[in-house]
Amino acid sequence: MRELRLWAAAAAGPVVAAGFFALAALRRRRALHPAGVGYQGWLRVPIETLPRPGVPLFQAGATHPAILRFSRGAGLPEPLPDALGVALKLPDAHGPGADQDLLLTSSTDRPLLRRLLFPARSFIRGAFSSALPYDLGRERVVLVLVPVPTRAGRSAGQAGRRRVGGALAELGAATSDGLSFELRTARSLGRSQPLATLTAGPALSAGQTQALRFNPWTTGPGIRPSGWLNLLRDPAYRASQRGRT
Repeated sequence: MRELRLWAAAAAGPVVAAGFFALAALRRRRALHPAGVGYQGWLRVPIETLPRPGVPLFQAGATHPAILRFSRGAGLPEPLPDALGVALKLPDAHGPGADQDLLLTSSTDRPLLRRLLFPARSFIRGAFSSALPYDLGRERVVLVLVPVPTRAGRSAGQAGRRRVGGALAELGAATSDGLSFELRTARSLGRSQPLATLTAGPALSAGQTQALRFNPWTTGPGIRPSGWLNLLRDPAYRASQRGRT
């Protein structure tokens, strides 16, 4: 069965890529998640975290500069709900020129349901999930991202309610209060487990944000997208990037 799925993914890859290329060319921007804003940031692994053999990126006490892009999946007009995305890039995380990308979409942090994606109206309430699994060392997990309280002690959601507007406007208000997320790992059942803290910093310019490129297969030692559906994502993302140029 596994071999059949891999064969199907290989056969479907060119078709999926062609579709993403055509959509990006038609839009003259990303096929999916066309509208977004970027921020500088950093990812910190707690010093007390459990060791993960074979995953140097998440060694206890590690700190990595980060670039974040928050986006609307289908590009629907505000304030309609959309598949909201958080794309994370850790530049040079695995050495010079060897970045780490992680991509998550609005979901929930509930057992089983974290494998599904749900439309949302806010980047600072709810949760985001990779939905598809990663092999993290010897463990197969889904990655989950959830907001944490601001420095002022309010939840990110309470801070964002001060400004009326869509998800991106609400996000801008929340980042001024110190917006952070907790990156977690989870299996299909049971509670998610803390892995690292992700904090948003200064905003990027529109040009810097537009120039960002992400791919779930931009990865390194000990972190690998798993499963046949993930195999389709590399040609799809590359085709979208070619189509928008």
